[in-house]
Amino acid sequence: MALTKGRVYRIITLRFFDGGFTPMNAPTAAVSEAFCELMRTYNACMQKTLSKYGLYPGQPQVLFAINRLGAPTQIELASQLGVTKASAGVSLRRLEAAGFVKRVRDKLDTRCVRIRLTQKGADYARWCDIDFEMIYTTMMETFSAEERDEALSILNEMNKSLTGLKERLDG
Repeated sequence: MALTKGRVYRIITLRFFDGGFTPMNAPTAAVSEAFCELMRTYNACMQKTLSKYGLYPGQPQVLFAINRLGAPTQIELASQLGVTKASAGVSLRRLEAAGFVKRVRDKLDTRCVRIRLTQKGADYARWCDIDFEMIYTTMMETFSAEERDEALSILNEMNKSLTGLKERLDG
């Protein structure tokens, strides 16, 4: 939704400030609203795409990471995904039950269990990658090369700012 002259924006998003609630300023609220709308549309497209494969949000990233790493341990996978070992375990159990991954003993160290994609998992990872590429290409199809570079730069700056906030919140 573009900010156009004459368009009235009703600021409904409030923030906590100095012991009370104050409305966001109009430019911040407009960016917030546009970003939230983009995420809703993106999530709807992803959900429709994933539902045809019987996958849930987050599961394709697990398949992609396993594919990229080869045959990681659960700890290596969790580290790659930036999640806890327990969280990775929950995802792996669901993917294993659906036939996307299998656990195999390491041949050199039988104490070690590695995660591998099944043929079904490898196929679905490839198909999801194609569909994700289509979604991202469609999202930016009206952008010039310069606009794509600028969008990437802006997204990287936003991520840098949020990463700084996350680090401060983590203490």
